[in-house]
Amino acid sequence: MKLFGTAGIRGTLWEKVTPELAMNLGKAVGTYINGKTVAVARDGRTSSVMLQSALISGLLSMGTEVLDFGLIPTPALAWGTQEYGDGGVMITASHNPPTDNGIKVFNGDGTEFYVEQEEELEELVFSGNFRKAAWSEIKTVKAIDVIDDYIGAVLDFVNHETNLKVLYDGANGAGSVLAPYLLREMGAKVMSVNAHVDGHFPGRKPEPRYENIAYLGELARELGVDLVIAQDGDADRIAVFDERGNYINEDTVIALFAKLYVEEHGGGTVVVSIDTGSRIDHVVENAGGRVVRIPLGQPHDGIKRYGAIFAAEPWKLVHPRFGPWIDSFVTMGLLIKLMDERGKPLSQIIREEIPTYYLTKKNVKCPDEHKREAMERAYRVLEEKLGADVKEILTISGYRLQLKDGSWVLVRPSGTEPKIRVVVEAPSERRRDELFKLAYGTVRKAVEEAMKNKRG
Repeated sequence: MKLFGTAGIRGTLWEKVTPELAMNLGKAVGTYINGKTVAVARDGRTSSVMLQSALISGLLSMGTEVLDFGLIPTPALAWGTQEYGDGGVMITASHNPPTDNGIKVFNGDGTEFYVEQEEELEELVFSGNFRKAAWSEIKTVKAIDVIDDYIGAVLDFVNHETNLKVLYDGANGAGSVLAPYLLREMGAKVMSVNAHVDGHFPGRKPEPRYENIAYLGELARELGVDLVIAQDGDADRIAVFDERGNYINEDTVIALFAKLYVEEHGGGTVVVSIDTGSRIDHVVENAGGRVVRIPLGQPHDGIKRYGAIFAAEPWKLVHPRFGPWIDSFVTMGLLIKLMDERGKPLSQIIREEIPTYYLTKKNVKCPDEHKREAMERAYRVLEEKLGADVKEILTISGYRLQLKDGSWVLVRPSGTEPKIRVVVEAPSERRRDELFKLAYGTVRKAVEEAMKNKRG
């Protein structure tokens, strides 16, 4: 059994994520860092206090000192871990449904645990070979409020005041306790929706995909705002609308920052996940930099391996000069600063600086036990049907078929949910639609055949 996916441990409460697992993981983390100091925080899900309490019990039983940061966003936990701890643990299922929860582990420098570290934790959990503390070694839990200090650190890094009008959607998640106040401290005129924490997520689904937040476009036009910012359940993800109410594709946001960093550095390496698009390559290469694609869930590893000046996945941006973790709050601050410095609305900046490509993403439901066979079946069909057009095949986090005309098809299994993700991008809408029909239909059929074969 594998505990960790592409973003920590995540799954349905009681089926995968339980208080027993949280306690044992606490014991494993306490053993791994040998009784030092661990920062712990949680998101606003209904089960998070329960899981955090179990995790803390496990940590304490290993002689670990615990810093309780309470209910805060994941980026603030990463920053606080770097400031105060030898390790950190966040109780969150990020953008997953309210029925789910999860656990994410951080090193003392704020990086998420690397793959090899997660494997070592899994081995400890399954073996039960924990470091048990004597009664005299058991330490305490110290409650620390890091929100104000974290806001101050972001403000110092961004170093900008604004008078832009910003609409914020917190998804009833943990970002709601921080983002409106950060924006206000920057001088922005802030309006908020879904900005009270509620683990049932009554306002909308926590994942900031366009279909979940499309209503923000109309709100932007009605309210006459300069920018719309939406977050997910633990506020590491960020989605953006411009002043016209247009949703800004997540690859466009990445391309905008990648271009900015490469121009500032006069070159450099940008690492992005396997499911990102060609507009990033276009702007980075034109600015004198290079793009390296890496597996999902490993931007921190890419920064370390390639000395990257910037790293990103869709909706998740890492600013290494601030810290080696995904940070939507730094992203929103720097985006506002960019708009003010350009002296132009966001729609104009994008029109002038970022090329247009056409991308479609859609998921196919697939139980975890059928993913491998379905992936293999779909790969054989797609390789055969696209063979003459294929320029390169990348086999990280699934497989990506890069085509000679600049189009690409990505099929990958979700590391956190029972789904297979299909992503297609092309230089024209017609080509995109043609490729997506083929890829999505192929994956759906492959899943059906894999499930039928298993039943047979």
